Amino acid sequence: MSQGQWLEKSGGQKKQAPSGGLKISIPKFDNSTLITGYSKTLIGRCMNPLKQEMNGLLYHLPRIWNVEERVVGADLGLGRFQFDFQEEEDIIEGLRMSHFILIIGCCLW
Repeated sequence: MSQGQWLEKSGGQKKQAPSGGLKISIPKFDNSTLITGYSKTLIGRCMNPLKQEMNGLLYHLPRIWNVEERVVGADLGLGRFQFDFQEEEDIIEGLRMSHFILIIGCCLW
């Protein structure tokens, strides 16, 4: 048995790690369509969702960014939101003006 198969437990006792189990193989697929579809998507979250109204955020942020007609916002639940932009320049401008928003994910491929 190799040293990598042992786990150190509290109290100095050593126990054997569980065996590998079943291996799963995932077929390869072309995800370029998915990447293209989300290439101008911004995902973020409210820092205080109990006090901040998501509908207000979805309404006001596009106006602050001056992209009202070129972005679609969605409430993802749990204080998270998503904006889908039409143009890359719009998402860059939104990111530049959103220093007060914690961005948890942004796809610019």
